[in-house]
Amino acid sequence: MKLDIDFEELVDAFEDSSIIHVHHIDTKKSELIYYNDGLGEPEGVKEKLDSCSDDDRYLCIPPRLPQHDFSIMEMFVYTIKDFDIVEKFHNALERKKSFKNFRELLHEYPDLQKKWFGYKHNTIKNETINWLCENNIELENQQLISEIEIKEMSQSEIKNLPEELKGFSPFACLKCHNKEGLKARWFTINLAPENRLVEKETRRIMKEKFGINHHGNFSGGKQGFLTAAKCPKCGGEEIFWDY
Repeated sequence: MKLDIDFEELVDAFEDSSIIHVHHIDTKKSELIYYNDGLGEPEGVKEKLDSCSDDDRYLCIPPRLPQHDFSIMEMFVYTIKDFDIVEKFHNALERKKSFKNFRELLHEYPDLQKKWFGYKHNTIKNETINWLCENNIELENQQLISEIEIKEMSQSEIKNLPEELKGFSPFACLKCHNKEGLKARWFTINLAPENRLVEKETRRIMKEKFGINHHGNFSGGKQGFLTAAKCPKCGGEEIFWDY
């Protein structure tokens, strides 16, 4: 299904969506429809949605629950490098009125507050992309992710891998259990697999450009890496890697 809806408006709808603030997509008109279930406004919208006989026309954007946003706050805290500050935020989240505590503590750290707004927006953006993928929806004339660049590493580049990755190699084929002749291939990638669209595009590039159907990945640092290997005995690509 292809829709002509602005992606950023859709992200805003995902962030605002709740049991009270109800958002739908009119798939025939490519429009976002908003309804406040607490105030009954705009008037007539709920009746219009309820009376529609076409079950596929209106897609309801899932409501955000408090535990969703709490989970994002917890994940954000794990990105903080200063242990003393991390401890303060953990304590804030463990006490009553955790959302209020979190917001008030952010005011004491303006740089972290700025990072938080970016982190939350990016997380909800990825949630929106995943929802679009789950519902097989494409947004016309919009690029939702940056262009993916994947390059195969040379042997000399592999020797200079980060210390935590050195020695990580293919150990055994999961299909035939062969352990002989498994050659590692390493690749660099410029994007982390943070949503399903990135994962889908990565799989496409790996298959079309490098003839690889199954790969692993490492992300989280400044540089992302992909790994692949093929069993010379059975041709299987699902390989167990270990140090």
